[in-house]
Amino acid sequence: INIKYLKQTHLRQKTRREEGGNGMEFVFRKLDPDNPEDIRQFNELMDELSCQAENQELLRERIRDMNGKEDRFLMAAEEKGTGRLCGSLMAVIFEDFCGDLRPIMVIENVVSGRRFRRQGVGRAMFAAIEDWGRERQVKYAILCSGLKRKQAHSFYEAIGYSEIKGFKKYL
Repeated sequence: INIKYLKQTHLRQKTRREEGGNGMEFVFRKLDPDNPEDIRQFNELMDELSCQAENQELLRERIRDMNGKEDRFLMAAEEKGTGRLCGSLMAVIFEDFCGDLRPIMVIENVVSGRRFRRQGVGRAMFAAIEDWGRERQVKYAILCSGLKRKQAHSFYEAIGYSEIKGFKKYL
């Protein structure tokens, strides 16, 4: 995968350009909570994953909060030149208190838009977020995925993730 960094000062973060399958190019950036089109397209992606946010103002506040923290990244994958969001994922880095004390990263809410699947966007998003984690000395990533997402699980295994057992409880 050929990676080039692009400067986008209004995002105040490095963004990346990746080339996916079929020659598609993606730009990875933070979501803009003040851009109604970003919010609309993000909600469409979340609906494909599970469901849209119920409270749009709270969603914008959460995105702003996440964008302001160095240990969190709500990544938007955008098709270069079109402004169309084609995928998204969320990563959070937190401290670990075992071994060499390096932090670990949790990846959640991973989605590639239906029309962009099998075109390299998922692989490119993971390459970008893993590089982001490496820059922060992350030891390993934990990926959360719903039990019924069998195709996604095959993809995750193909890019090097191994299945482990985890538990979840709604509070």
